[in-house]
Amino acid sequence: MLTSSLAYHPSGSEMNANEMVAVVLAAPGARSTWGAERFAVPVCGVPVLVRVRRALAAAGLRDLCVVHDGTSDVAAIASWALSVRADETQTSAALAAFSAGRSVFVLCGDLPLLTAGTVRSFLEAFGSGRASQLIESSGAMAAFRAGADGERFLAGAVRSLGGHPFGQCAEGTWLAGDADDVRRLDAPDAYSAISEVARFRKLASLAAAGVLIVDAARTYVDDTATVGSGTTLLPGTHLRGDSAVGAGCFIGPDSWIESSVVEDGVVIRYSVLEGARVRERSTIGPFAHLRAGSDVGPDAKVGNFVEVKASRLGRGVKAGHLSYLGDADIGDGTNVGAGTITCNYDGAAKHRTVVEDGVFIGSNVSLVAPVTIGRGAVIGAGSTITEDVPPQALAIARARQVIKEREEKPSREET
Repeated sequence: MLTSSLAYHPSGSEMNANEMVAVVLAAPGARSTWGAERFAVPVCGVPVLVRVRRALAAAGLRDLCVVHDGTSDVAAIASWALSVRADETQTSAALAAFSAGRSVFVLCGDLPLLTAGTVRSFLEAFGSGRASQLIESSGAMAAFRAGADGERFLAGAVRSLGGHPFGQCAEGTWLAGDADDVRRLDAPDAYSAISEVARFRKLASLAAAGVLIVDAARTYVDDTATVGSGTTLLPGTHLRGDSAVGAGCFIGPDSWIESSVVEDGVVIRYSVLEGARVRERSTIGPFAHLRAGSDVGPDAKVGNFVEVKASRLGRGVKAGHLSYLGDADIGDGTNVGAGTITCNYDGAAKHRTVVEDGVFIGSNVSLVAPVTIGRGAVIGAGSTITEDVPPQALAIARARQVIKEREEKPSREET
């Protein structure tokens, strides 16, 4: 392994970022066992090619080029200085113009575990050496200095996309400190193992920041998700996308939280959140479903088998059981009885239900939107409300109970 005492700084004299470009080879090649889709599959929630680009950018490389075959949308899922089709006749000329007068760092685009630290270490070794080129021992990365030989080397790598684009590596080439960093996702059967490494790296970073993870083998957190200190993640928790969980929360077990915001001190058990916001000290679940546009709390309670969609539940709202609250604004301190439904769809359009502060809604109530329930009103159990209810009023909208005597039926023995 080549080592160097020189640190790699993008603005330093040894290897200035302006003196080097990065070329990412993101086409499958004729001998590949997996197509170009491997560059777009998510690893720990982030597409492979995006992960590679982020590692390069974090290492200080600014001029980044992706070489692709045009069969997938790999060029569009990240921002690149240059995007080149591998089958174009102008490819070599385009790359030569892109790298003119500068050293080139070229690597395979299927390195989802690549880190900025490994990139810096490799470039330190290259910058401190005298050789015209340096190849990583597994053949996943190479660097070469400016000049005609370098352009031919790059052109050969592009022609050999897939397999070993930089040729066979001799002994003494550069070795990564962590072999996983240069582990290629070159076949579907590698996906599970690589995803697990990425997942455990994420969980380790959360644990180092004070997050309590009860069972790492059953906890899944995307790289883009954040979790506050003192939060406990119970088994079966999935934090997807750009979800943000605050401090001092209890999440799980068996909860799916996607692209949602959870503020401090929230408890979520056996529930699903998708594009929702839960404000501080609220309790969700078990078995609740908060859909896109839901905004709950603070100090609210959404209980078992309650579904909320595109609705705001104010401070201290209680919806404990078996309800659907869609396209609604529920005021502070309102009690939503079991079986309450906002009838928001008339077959052609959605309508909103407005429930002002301090309302008491009895069990098994249907609120037919558009409708407004005034502050402090009471809705009798079993009512179907189709008209606005004034503040402080009592509304009962159900058929009057009728009891009729009936003739005694013969016993079964007599039939």
